[in-house]
Amino acid sequence: MAKAATKKLSTKALAEKKDRDRRMAWWHEARFGMFVHLGLYSLLGRHEWVQNNEGIPNDEYALLAKKFKPKPGAPREWAKLAKRAGMKYMVLTTKHHEGYCLWDTATTEFDAVKTGPKRDLIAEYVEACRAEGMKVGLYFSLMDWKHPDGYRCVKSEAARKRFVAYTHEQVRELMANYGQIDILWYDGDYPLEADKWESVKLNKMVRKLQPDIIINNRSRVPEDYKTPEEEITFDDDGRAWEACMMFNGSWGWSDTADEEWLTARDVVKMLRKCVYGGGNLLLNIGPKP
Repeated sequence: MAKAATKKLSTKALAEKKDRDRRMAWWHEARFGMFVHLGLYSLLGRHEWVQNNEGIPNDEYALLAKKFKPKPGAPREWAKLAKRAGMKYMVLTTKHHEGYCLWDTATTEFDAVKTGPKRDLIAEYVEACRAEGMKVGLYFSLMDWKHPDGYRCVKSEAARKRFVAYTHEQVRELMANYGQIDILWYDGDYPLEADKWESVKLNKMVRKLQPDIIINNRSRVPEDYKTPEEEITFDDDGRAWEACMMFNGSWGWSDTADEEWLTARDVVKMLRKCVYGGGNLLLNIGPKP
């Protein structure tokens, strides 16, 4: 009986590996992608953690949404830039830790369609990626400073259930409403563990909606690839990896002196090191608001 169970598990593992190899073939060939951090923090220009770092109350911070009006056509400019740079895919922040959603969500009024630009910025971004031949990646923060249960979920089971249902529904919308999505890039797994986020259930739903999608490891389960941040590290464990790197010391837009930007030579060195180690480079830009 034990031998049969072991054989069955081994067969399942082989099938999973075969499917992962199929889904990730383009990703391994791509090697180079563009990370884009855009949100209300872009208006302040003091890094994407500005609300947390400066203790800005939610009600005060939320007023920024009225001023947030990115110009139409900006995502097409990013995609054209990515293409010229030799990048093959892009990843945009659909919602960072601040909780502001760049898409038309039914879960909250705190989004770009109901406030600010009054446009679905994710729809514009997806269209731009496809127009320039870029694979489409969506970043999603599990952590949410705006949601009242975002911290209560640690001590209250009722709050956890509400918050997890809210989070899962937002991911479902992103996976269901924009056609094929190539990458789901989770972030901000604080303050829950994988079982409390119900990450396995969440990702099963994602794969049902997007059978060819690639998922990173930041929902606290391994999934398809590792994501070292601000460092290029690789080992021989056989797992795929991608280094996400800043261009100027900030993910969100920050007014940066010319000498503090990475040079073209710096970027080429990073890309060369990633490729040498069998990984990818996801290089960030922080557009102005």
